[in-house]
Amino acid sequence: ALVDVRGQRFLHEERLNREGWDARASVETLDIRNGNWSLRLAEGDPGTIHLRGSIRGDAVLALRLTPSKPLVFFGTNGVSRKGAAPDAASHYLTFPRLRVEGTLTLDGGDRQVGGEAWMDHEISSSQLDEGQVGWDWAGIQLQDGREIMAYRMRRRDGSADPYSTLAWVDREGVVTHLGAASFRWSGTGTWKSPGTGAVYPVPVKLETLDPADGQPVTLYLEPLFPAQELTGGLGGVAYWEGACRVLDGRRREVGSAYVELTGYARDLRESFR
Repeated sequence: ALVDVRGQRFLHEERLNREGWDARASVETLDIRNGNWSLRLAEGDPGTIHLRGSIRGDAVLALRLTPSKPLVFFGTNGVSRKGAAPDAASHYLTFPRLRVEGTLTLDGGDRQVGGEAWMDHEISSSQLDEGQVGWDWAGIQLQDGREIMAYRMRRRDGSADPYSTLAWVDREGVVTHLGAASFRWSGTGTWKSPGTGAVYPVPVKLETLDPADGQPVTLYLEPLFPAQELTGGLGGVAYWEGACRVLDGRRREVGSAYVELTGYARDLRESFR
């Protein structure tokens, strides 16, 4: 997906291919391809990742990603629990901050781009626990050099499952996990999709504690623009996933975020059966 803030466009494409002539994935290193999409470690330079691809006929990108922090693992001993059932879990690893350089082709013109990225990778059973209908997730990069990852496993009555988690990553890459009782996720408004009719709770208000001093923290995750829904035309699962600015309790901009909201178009347990 690509967010064009100035043009108020959300460009996206979905693909589903099995390994074969047009798709493959290495089990020994980071080397993935799906058509002309690819993500791989640079040969001879394991500290650099190359990302290449296109979005239909609208955009082409070739990016070089260099981790600014070491790889981190969320959960206990590499296992991130998502519910009480033993199969409601994932192996969850992340580069929470990478330096980005490269080229973007958009509207027929090439431009040099740069910035920061967040790379998530989860290996999971894709199972929701009984009573869960979806999840809300955020990856947040703060201007003070720290990051926050939060997910709220959402139950049918709208409450947060006890296995929901918020994690802080400090400037050196050390992770501090907080339980479901240590943060609160709520919507401060709504956006209704004209395509699917789903109503998404955005912007997001996130309240938690700063592990550095134990003081309360309030963050507002405000979409750069609201229409950032992937409509699920291929996989059948529509969800909102978009770029946000991060404001503190005094409404000062203090970072950037990517937010994912699922299970609002339909109960995801129905889709994952």
